Amino acid sequence: MKRKRVGLAIMVVLVTLLVALPTLVGCARKEEGADRVIKIGVLADFTGVAGYAMKPTIQATEDYLAKVLPKTDPLKGVKVEFTHFNTELDYSKTVPGYLELKGRGVDMMLIPNAQDVELIGDRLAKDSMPVVSSMGLQSKLASEWSLSTVSTVQSQGEAAMLFIKDQWEKDGKSGPIKVGHLGYTLTSTDYYQQGIDLVRNKYPDKFTWAGLERGMLGNVAWGSEVIRLKSCDYIIVSVAGPMLSSFVSAARSGGYTGAFVTGMEGFAGFFGLVREAMKGSPEKLYGCYYVAWWPWWNEDVPFIQECLDYIDTYAAGQADALLESSAVISGLGVGKVLEAGIRTAIKNVGAENIDGAALKDGLRAIDMEVEGFGDVWKVTPTNNCLSWSQRAFEWNVTESQWVPKPTYYVPTLSKPAD
Repeated sequence: MKRKRVGLAIMVVLVTLLVALPTLVGCARKEEGADRVIKIGVLADFTGVAGYAMKPTIQATEDYLAKVLPKTDPLKGVKVEFTHFNTELDYSKTVPGYLELKGRGVDMMLIPNAQDVELIGDRLAKDSMPVVSSMGLQSKLASEWSLSTVSTVQSQGEAAMLFIKDQWEKDGKSGPIKVGHLGYTLTSTDYYQQGIDLVRNKYPDKFTWAGLERGMLGNVAWGSEVIRLKSCDYIIVSVAGPMLSSFVSAARSGGYTGAFVTGMEGFAGFFGLVREAMKGSPEKLYGCYYVAWWPWWNEDVPFIQECLDYIDTYAAGQADALLESSAVISGLGVGKVLEAGIRTAIKNVGAENIDGAALKDGLRAIDMEVEGFGDVWKVTPTNNCLSWSQRAFEWNVTESQWVPKPTYYVPTLSKPAD
């Protein structure tokens, strides 16, 4: 009797499986026909010195690929997902973070900080891991597996010095310009200094050098540095976040009457902190400049309109802060580069066949013009930075806005020949 019951039970199970089999096969077929998920690992400082500007920048990039494109012009056959590792701007976490993201099965990476890419080194080629950065580096210009949306740290130091020389002459001033540099105890400051020195060496009679002052990461007390740089006509500042805002405040309080010049990771991303630090005396924010590649919020170009539309649709509650910052401008720029690389990979091999090599080839095929930028975005065998030409932006105290200067500076001393 027990044997008959067992046999009957087995028969019931078999019949159930046979009935369900077509449905199960249908499910499998649906999974096979689903979009190819491209997973992008983000290795960035989300909570450290650069976190204030980095978080909205990365958010804009992710929203562009995960929300904007699917509604407007989808990547056919592809879905993009992101996964993060927070470096806290601690270089000891760079390689472990890279290995962690690789272990999560990412297809490519977004690594904004150029020094992080340099530390990862030849692992990219060995792992067939394409990387997009939002800042280039001289040592990686010929790297086949990395690409940067903008030019090198060195180029910013060079562009800042070219602007200072030009502005001095336009102001009708004579004699050498006294320039100093405030930076970190980080390699990025060394790279800025290399660009500065390229111009100093080319025009030795145009500049008097006040020296390089370096602050420990996180430092916000600048007494001795202000004293040593106080006589400068221009101070190039390559620190970020609260380090930047506290230095500007301390310098003005200490009687500094000259100008400040930063690169993109300075005033462009952190001027909200600077204004907060100087809210009792906003008139002292005269003489604030930064150099960068992009158009600004008050310029009538389609790319800026896209950025404004993004804020209206996805970040209206943060509009005031975002319109003070380059975060969305930079973030959507990175998003467009990632989109272009993925689209070309889909075209070349089909969505289902995309791998690291296909994504790398797609990125290296980029050749596009975005109105408001000074260059056509294009990769060459010796130059994987898409945009080099930079303008200066000046803070207008009366109107409380950044005003772009008309002249583009091409950093030819750091840019490789075409």
